[in-house]
Amino acid sequence: MKKIISKKILDHHNKLFKEFHVSEKSLGYRTGQSIRFQVLSEIANLKNATVLDVGCGFGDLCRFLEKKKLNVKYYGVDINQDFIDVAKKRNPHGKFELRDIEKNPFNRKFDYVFGAGIFTLASFKNAKPIIKEQFRICKKGVAIDFVSTYVTYKDDFLFYTDPEKMFKFAKTLTKRVTLRHDYKPYEYCMYLHKNDKISNTNHFQEHFKSMPEPIQKDNWLKK
Repeated sequence: MKKIISKKILDHHNKLFKEFHVSEKSLGYRTGQSIRFQVLSEIANLKNATVLDVGCGFGDLCRFLEKKKLNVKYYGVDINQDFIDVAKKRNPHGKFELRDIEKNPFNRKFDYVFGAGIFTLASFKNAKPIIKEQFRICKKGVAIDFVSTYVTYKDDFLFYTDPEKMFKFAKTLTKRVTLRHDYKPYEYCMYLHKNDKISNTNHFQEHFKSMPEPIQKDNWLKK
C-alpha cells in the first residue's frame, strides 16, 4: 500500500480508536458487521480451511468463524499496531501480525483471503494492487467487500466503488467471479474463485461438481 494511503488510513483509524476505543466505530463500521462476515464467508464451505484476513482490525472475523465451529486456521494482518494488540488479546486461537501485504508479501498461500471493509478509504486505483496480491496468495478464492456507487448520499471521507468497474477488473484475474449486491442496499461484495476451469459442457467445473447428480446429467425435468 502506498505510503501516503497507509498514513491516511492509519490517521483516520487512530482518530476513531482514540474516540471510540474497542468498537465497530473505530473500524469505520456503523452497523451490520455480522451480516458482512456472513456474506463473505458464503464464498464456500470454509471447514478446515486456512483463512487470511487482510485488514483484520480487532480480529472480529476470527471470533465469527469460531462461533460457526468451522475449525478454520485463521491468520489476521493489519497495518495498525493498536488493532493487532487488541486482536491478540481477544482471540487467543488466531494468529496476528503487523503487516502490509504489498510492502511485505507472503511467501506462502492460504485457502481463502478475506478483506472486510478495507477499501472504504482506498480508491479504485489503490485497491487494484491489493486485490491482485490477495488473489496471488489465495489457493481457492478471495472474498472482499466495497461501498457501492449506488447510494442516495455520500460521505466525504469514503470511497465509493462502481460495481461494474470492479467486476470488469476482477474478470482480468479470473474468469469465475461472483458479485453480490443483495444483502445491504449501499454495499456489495465479490468472490474471486481461483479455479475457473471450464468443463466440456461449458460450465465452471468446480461449481458444476457441487450440483446434485440429476442437475449434472441435465435430466431433472425428464420423466
